[in-house]
Amino acid sequence: MLALAGDYSSATVVICGGAPYGAYLQRMTDSPAVGSCGRIEATRPDPVWEMEDMPFGRIMGDMVMLPTADVMIINGAQAGTQGFELASAPCLYPVLYRPDQPVGLRFMTLNPGTVPRMYHSTANLLPDGRILIAGRNPHYFYKFDAEFPTELRIEAFSPEYLSAEKANIRPALVELPERVGYGDVFEAAVTVELPVVGIIEVNFASAPFATHSFSQGQRLVKLSVEAPAVDSGGRYRIRCTSPPNGMVAPPGYYMVFAVNQGVPSVAKWIQLGA
Repeated sequence: MLALAGDYSSATVVICGGAPYGAYLQRMTDSPAVGSCGRIEATRPDPVWEMEDMPFGRIMGDMVMLPTADVMIINGAQAGTQGFELASAPCLYPVLYRPDQPVGLRFMTLNPGTVPRMYHSTANLLPDGRILIAGRNPHYFYKFDAEFPTELRIEAFSPEYLSAEKANIRPALVELPERVGYGDVFEAAVTVELPVVGIIEVNFASAPFATHSFSQGQRLVKLSVEAPAVDSGGRYRIRCTSPPNGMVAPPGYYMVFAVNQGVPSVAKWIQLGA
């Protein structure tokens, strides 16, 4: 599900990649992975799938919602199918999906990794904006004498928004309440090295559990915010309204990111509840 925003009445779902029909039953370890993505606004009365193609096919990929509302597609393989030792051709290139761009311009191929991440791999958003990548075990138990053995190394991928040249526009979230209720109006305070131009977003990101290419509970909620106002200490104070109800954001703990010109802060945790 893409980021929830505005009046939160619209929910759009994107599904990417997979194996050809019958690949698992026929143990087709070298069949090319599917490269298509389907996107649908599920809340419309007459929803229709919009189809587009990724730069290359991928099975067992992980889709991570970034604080900016872009989606990182990472891990997986380019051939075979999910399951024990049924995949081949590791997919080392992450892809950035930019949902606000038009069809044909939404995908950007990023710098490749070196460690194959296939069956039983995982990817999760960290509070500092990086992506934690771990795992691979295409076997019942630990097995180190295989083409793709059990993988115990852990990596962190840094998206482009963490590049050094953007450090002077990266906000620092310095003040936030520890807890808010539904529909509460509250203030967040940030500092930024360069003067702020326009709106600073304040976004709630859940902390999901990702396994088997499925990130359970993953969502990003963009809050309604007012233009930042500079206080006497030189900080930018942002008046925010929390999500209206548990259908938009279930109760629990969320990472809160301030986002300035596409660059997120380090998150602070907040508890959301009735």
